[in-house]
Amino acid sequence: MGLLSPFGFYVLLAFCCGVVLIAQPGLNSTLSSNIGGALNAATVSLCVSAVTVLAIRMFVAPPFSLSIALDKTPYWGWFGGFLGVFFVATSMYVAPRIGATALVSVLLCGQMVAALVFDRFGLLGYGEAPITTTRTVGIFLIIAGTGLVLLRR
Repeated sequence: MGLLSPFGFYVLLAFCCGVVLIAQPGLNSTLSSNIGGALNAATVSLCVSAVTVLAIRMFVAPPFSLSIALDKTPYWGWFGGFLGVFFVATSMYVAPRIGATALVSVLLCGQMVAALVFDRFGLLGYGEAPITTTRTVGIFLIIAGTGLVLLRR
């Protein structure tokens, strides 16, 4: 399983997403301080996101029917955009107040606890995976690590 294998490539992409996830609140916080607050900056940031995804979509996405998507997609499948707004606005507000290390530690802690629950019950389109002792110990270590990071405060 080298870096050039499909799995290695996916791991590298996930790593890059992690870098982006912590860079985004910093960039947006800078925008927020110069544009009048988190909601103004979230508006600009998400408009830039919308323009970007629409431009990329023109070249690489297959066509789709909105009416078919409305018929087939469960109601909760449409809430990802709301969560994106929550993440963008909240993280840019919190980032300069707690710092990058605390932010990413708490984000990771929340992600891992939620992932464990989502996997256990197969929620939101994830497949079911059991809560094992190994996974539970890993989550507790992440929680403990987050506590250690927050101790500096």
